[in-house]
Amino acid sequence: MLTTNYFYACLLAALLINPADSNAELPDRVQIAAIYDEPTTAAGAAILKRAYQRLGVDASVLITPSRRALMMADTGLLDGDLFRIGRVAQLFPNLIRVEHVLFRGTLRAVVRKDETHVLALPPPQSMTVAIRRGIIISELTARNMGVTPVYANSNSQALSLLQSKRVDAAFFTVISQFNPIAPQDLTGLNVVEKPLAAFDLYHYLNRRHWELANALPDVLRQMEQEGVIEKVLESFRERQGEWETD
Repeated sequence: MLTTNYFYACLLAALLINPADSNAELPDRVQIAAIYDEPTTAAGAAILKRAYQRLGVDASVLITPSRRALMMADTGLLDGDLFRIGRVAQLFPNLIRVEHVLFRGTLRAVVRKDETHVLALPPPQSMTVAIRRGIIISELTARNMGVTPVYANSNSQALSLLQSKRVDAAFFTVISQFNPIAPQDLTGLNVVEKPLAAFDLYHYLNRRHWELANALPDVLRQMEQEGVIEKVLESFRERQGEWETD
């Protein structure tokens, strides 16, 4: 009898501490950091707002520079970060990864015409590469290649550095068929055909929202099965360049 009573007492305590699938602990609203000048920002925001709505949570997005967005989410000034690569969970222990791949992408290099050879391995030690500030996959790849990163605050600034011959190449991320570079901006430049890296992107929440991080994967999977996510992506692909978040 004592063993049985002890078992039920422990079970009741566990349920009180961490009630399964209970919306009672979910916040009424969250504010998520996101980076500007990326075509997937608006699409990702639209998808996640719908996911949060299904949980009864009102989600808003604050557009900030990339590194600042990550730091505000990590320190708890904001509730989370829209999406980052999987390794962020190891680099920033205050952030919890929502275990559902939101987007898949590749890292591509842009060089001046007839200069594809500058990416031959191993690259020369003097090679410089323009990368978006705070784009971790670009930073890690540059470090692994042993090249010198030159930080840019926007995609257009990175291209400008390349066109003015201040760097040897520029790195860009292509995510879910969204190309961040318009064809007219590639005058005198070439996109290297072979990607430098492939990666998955996940939504992240500050650790105080562990219950949301546990609830969101099932919601996102359901939205994926219903075709909701693909419909959102298609609607934004049809109007690339109109990247303002709603």
